Amino acid sequence: MNKLPEKLTKLRKHYNYSQSYLAEVLGVDTLEYMNYENGSGMINYEQMKKLASLYHIDLVDVFRNSADVQLYEVNKANTDEINIEYFTAKETLPDKIFNFYQHNKVASTIIAILLVTILIMSIVLKNTVRPFTLTIENINRLSVSETTVVYIDDYSGVNGSGSNANGELSNLTSSAAVKVCEGEGFTIILNEDGTLSNAGLISRYANQVSDWKNIVDIAVGDKHILGVDSNGRVHCAGDDSSGACDLPDPRNIRKVFATANGSIAMDADGVITSAGTFIGSGSLKNYFNIRDVASSENILAILCEDHSIDVYTKNSMNYLEAESWNDIVDVACGDSFVAGLDRYGKVHIEIDNDEIKEQIEKWSNIIAIDGASDYLIGFDGVRVYGVGNNAYHQFVKEELIKQRLDMVSNVEYNIDDKYVSVQFDGVPNASGYIVSLDVGIGISRRVTSPEVVRFETENMTDGKNYTLTIVSIGEGDYIDSDAYKLNFTYLKPEETYTFLHTGNMKEEDYIAYLISLGIPEDHITGVPGADDDICAGEDVTVSSSNLDGQTLTKSELLNMQIEYTYCKVMDDEKE
Repeated sequence: MNKLPEKLTKLRKHYNYSQSYLAEVLGVDTLEYMNYENGSGMINYEQMKKLASLYHIDLVDVFRNSADVQLYEVNKANTDEINIEYFTAKETLPDKIFNFYQHNKVASTIIAILLVTILIMSIVLKNTVRPFTLTIENINRLSVSETTVVYIDDYSGVNGSGSNANGELSNLTSSAAVKVCEGEGFTIILNEDGTLSNAGLISRYANQVSDWKNIVDIAVGDKHILGVDSNGRVHCAGDDSSGACDLPDPRNIRKVFATANGSIAMDADGVITSAGTFIGSGSLKNYFNIRDVASSENILAILCEDHSIDVYTKNSMNYLEAESWNDIVDVACGDSFVAGLDRYGKVHIEIDNDEIKEQIEKWSNIIAIDGASDYLIGFDGVRVYGVGNNAYHQFVKEELIKQRLDMVSNVEYNIDDKYVSVQFDGVPNASGYIVSLDVGIGISRRVTSPEVVRFETENMTDGKNYTLTIVSIGEGDYIDSDAYKLNFTYLKPEETYTFLHTGNMKEEDYIAYLISLGIPEDHITGVPGADDDICAGEDVTVSSSNLDGQTLTKSELLNMQIEYTYCKVMDDEKE
């Protein structure tokens, strides 16, 4: 058994490093580093040298299967000591400082300047935006199409809003989602275990993607799906009329991207290949190690390795401002705009629309963006913000100057064998309500008025805690309410039994049936019927029971005394 994945995981957790940090140290994507720990990817010698240096361990101990790694105590105080010659044990601290200044006036002046600079910078930084740690996992949590928005919540569940004409927002299930992609009328979800889930995909293509295993990255065009597995092999399904699946020599691939009718692949050396038709495809051969791609009918935006953006356009459209942005971690575009998300959680946009620019200025702490032809979405991990065409109610517009709605009240829920049903009292001036459950059992439900909202229970775990969230939606002079949250433990309802009327069942068969349900024999009592209720022949039948017509749980049944009535049998008829 190869113990290297186990050692990598053990070392990382001991030193409290994140997988995204170690991926950055090794110069790979986070998904690729995750494959090193789960054993589906192979770390090379140079990468192991970097880790051995980082962990202060012997490289041989890491590679030798029979050897365990030495875990040292993590002690940040073990830094090099600085000895200053003129400090003595008998001097007081003011004496030490004065004597050191007398002997080291130049050094003291430099130190004083540095201290003042640090003080000023600390004051300035308190009033500036602190850089986020934006990772590829955050960026992968959002995807849009022309009519829908889908995102992964903090519980790895998938939620969405907008048109559901093809069922692309119905029954969005996942076993810990790590990436979501929207196509034209369908949703594709990459799960933590390397499998794919989908909604709205026609059965022919759904059957293909359900067979893909050990997938580490996905991308989706309008009508095709790309996946790359842990062995660097590319899979493609869907409509290939544009040649989007015809990638040349798709081996040793690390990451895939997609345009509406095209595909882009990047191998382990950072070399880019493409297939299909899209603007700027001929320029891709000049790039290495790109980070992301966004495209529309008129624009191709490439997020480069140095976190800058290059823009290729149709009809000589000019987006020079976008190419001057720095520290960009995510990119999006539409037919007439280019947007970039920087590492501070701020969204930049180049568009000939001052109103949209002003709205986006109000966004903060954004972790992912995506765009369709005529609208842009920002996601802060909790809420979805949008600007542009909202014809399918993909997002809820929010203006800071408006009055916030009240939260809903009198929230009640009920659990049966199929659904969690929620009902509540509405609030004045609300245009609707968004009701969410923090599991991957479906989308957030949007209703226009208080009504019973149901979530399927088939993917819920007995005894697990869940959070129910309800937001009142504001329009006009009002903005959305704060979220009403209700925590509860899901307890799977007991199995129930509904008993029909006995209908002259043979007595021996009836008793055998009750015993098969687990009812002890001493809980079963037979009572002879009336004098005129005489059995014909030797068969004794049951005419009625106190179970007839009742619906009982197993525990209720086991605690019940069962009494049934049978026909009287004459002595000379008994065996």
